[in-house]
Amino acid sequence: MAKKKMTFESAMEELQAIYDELEQGAVGLDELEKKMKRVKVLSDYCSRKLRDIETVLDGEA
Repeated sequence: MAKKKMTFESAMEELQAIYDELEQGAVGLDELEKKMKRVKVLSDYCSRKLRDIETVLDGEA
């Protein structure tokens, strides 16, 4: 099965879904570790995309 390419929007949606799960408190310790690792990947991706856009916009000024 081919992996779907991550977009900023899909990463933000997944971050929101993880947040909602954690807020409900229905995540065990082992699952929490996996989710926090995924949060790191997603947040790093989003930060990188925002920095890239900022660089482009700064170059256009």
